Amino acid sequence: MPTAIKSFQIVTGTDYVTIRLNGICDPNNLRPFLDEMRPYLEQAVPFIVVNCEYLLDISSEWIRQLIKIQVVLKQFDKAMRFILVNSKVMQLFKAEGVDSAFKFCRSIKEALIDFGLVKDKTLDTNFVNPFLTAALHVLKVQASVDAQAGKIYIKKGNDTLLGDVSGVIGIVSDAFEGSVVISFPEQTFLSVMSGMLGETYTVVNKEILDGAGEITNMIFGQAKIVLNEQGYGIKSALPSVVNGRNHTVTGLTKGPVVVVPFTSSAGEFFVEICLSK
Repeated sequence: MPTAIKSFQIVTGTDYVTIRLNGICDPNNLRPFLDEMRPYLEQAVPFIVVNCEYLLDISSEWIRQLIKIQVVLKQFDKAMRFILVNSKVMQLFKAEGVDSAFKFCRSIKEALIDFGLVKDKTLDTNFVNPFLTAALHVLKVQASVDAQAGKIYIKKGNDTLLGDVSGVIGIVSDAFEGSVVISFPEQTFLSVMSGMLGETYTVVNKEILDGAGEITNMIFGQAKIVLNEQGYGIKSALPSVVNGRNHTVTGLTKGPVVVVPFTSSAGEFFVEICLSK
């Protein structure tokens, strides 16, 4: 027999908790939910996002318990927001008379702004750090390159990338839109590819250019896992590669660009994160 889909999932983020309600939430599956929620409400009471994207039906008993949770949160100056509520579930809330008691947001980004947890996305280290950690890990494992992140800064001036070979990924998520670029000066890229492919390369050619896309994809994949565990809902994306001195990338989301310079055993390189306004 196929395994039944769990009616709820609780995902812990840095400053908030996401409750994902799935399928049918009836009295039979309420007790496990309350048992799993108890530690959050007895210890460090968090902000809570209730994701209803895959919720099909919810009982009066579940609704009453969510109201009780909201009351507890208010006692600690915290709050709860519902996101992605479909019309059927909204009608159920209205039938129970709680549609005015609960607060609804269109996305997790809107909920986090409502909580005051996201004010200036250029300073959202919760989003930036997973990419930095992934870059260090991927280069170490795939190319035996030890790297260290430098001081983060906001890029000024033109759109020219800082390296000669760049892997680019556009990001679409429930909480964020933008792009991530890992950009290598030519000599750094040659050293990384030599370590990754086990041969010595002295010239950038098509064979090794694909490696920039592979590295970028691996970094994106690892960061995506961490961010989605925090409820960002990042979708899959395909990398592209751009090369040449003073090259630019067009058609990406416009906004502030966070730059993280890295030093490494292969040379310097840069991770650039473009954040949408």
